[in-house]
Amino acid sequence: MFDSLSERLRDRLKSTDKKTIITGAAVSAGLIGILSGGAYYAPYLTLNSIKNATEHRNADALSQEINFPELRVSIKENIKAKILKQTAKDSTIKAPELTPTLVKKIVDPIVDELITPAGIEKLMLDKVPEAQIDLTYLETDLNKSNVTMGYESFDRFVVRIIDKVDRTKDVSLILKRDGFLAWKLSAIDISKV
Repeated sequence: MFDSLSERLRDRLKSTDKKTIITGAAVSAGLIGILSGGAYYAPYLTLNSIKNATEHRNADALSQEINFPELRVSIKENIKAKILKQTAKDSTIKAPELTPTLVKKIVDPIVDELITPAGIEKLMLDKVPEAQIDLTYLETDLNKSNVTMGYESFDRFVVRIIDKVDRTKDVSLILKRDGFLAWKLSAIDISKV
């Protein structure tokens, strides 16, 4: 009698162990799938946050999606390269004294002041008279462009905007991983504009 009871208990425990193992494996697989999907779509969510913050002129929300130190370096390098390239190419510019050092002295303070949370807020609220930004044309301009986006590497996601009319105009927004699931705008490449 006790033998048959112990056998039934043993059988029941064995089947419970199998069910627990199967359930645990299914839950683990589900969690891995959710985390993988979240990790894959995280930069798209960041881009959506940037878009919404820009449309609503919410400087605080936009600032949370930007890595300001890296973005400043990127913008400085792009602007300096563009100015020096243009002055070397354009013979009408009479500026032999426009050296890389002088360009750096001009560009760096401007970028350092504007590419900050406070600077972004000023730009978005049109408090910088020289930089009146009309965001109403943003959607129209994007419709005139081809936009592609995707991973370049595990921690680098690039949004490339190419003008449909003038294909030489090419701007890239570069997002870099900030932790496991978070992404931030870290660079803008305007070298082909």
